[in-house]
Amino acid sequence: MNKKALGVVAGALIAAAPLVSAAADSLPVAFEGNSVLQADGVVKSLDQAHHAVTVVDAHGGEASFTVADASNFAHIQPGSKVHIRMVRSALVSPSRGSVAAQTPQNVTAEVVALDHASGVVQLKGADGAVFHIQGRDPAKLANLQPGMHVDVAYTPQVSVAVAPAAQ
Repeated sequence: MNKKALGVVAGALIAAAPLVSAAADSLPVAFEGNSVLQADGVVKSLDQAHHAVTVVDAHGGEASFTVADASNFAHIQPGSKVHIRMVRSALVSPSRGSVAAQTPQNVTAEVVALDHASGVVQLKGADGAVFHIQGRDPAKLANLQPGMHVDVAYTPQVSVAVAPAAQ
């Protein structure tokens, strides 16, 4: 390559550098957050020794939980109406474009809406279910936009609390 052509290529690369930098700055960054699920149901069974409870929801769905804080167990019996609050941490990152295997711990979702002030992102999974992630640092959501696809990786640890339901 002659010196003139090399100079033109170098000039073009130097001129394009700010554009590449600006494009890289506009990409969303990964952020940590929490997913909170709340539901009401009726206690089917209770295991005081293992802090476990099995609850049936209004649609007949049944789920068992190990409860982190068993302080309310004294007020709960089989047949009691309860309110369950489950919190789990998640890492949300821009999707790499490939469709990953969907598991309870790893999902790909589309950003439906977001509240930059509160850091809450509304997402829709491949199955159509809508869920929310509360970002720990709302500033990290600056470049996230509706329509983008993200990967959500949940931690296996779940914090579950069960309390008597308000009558």
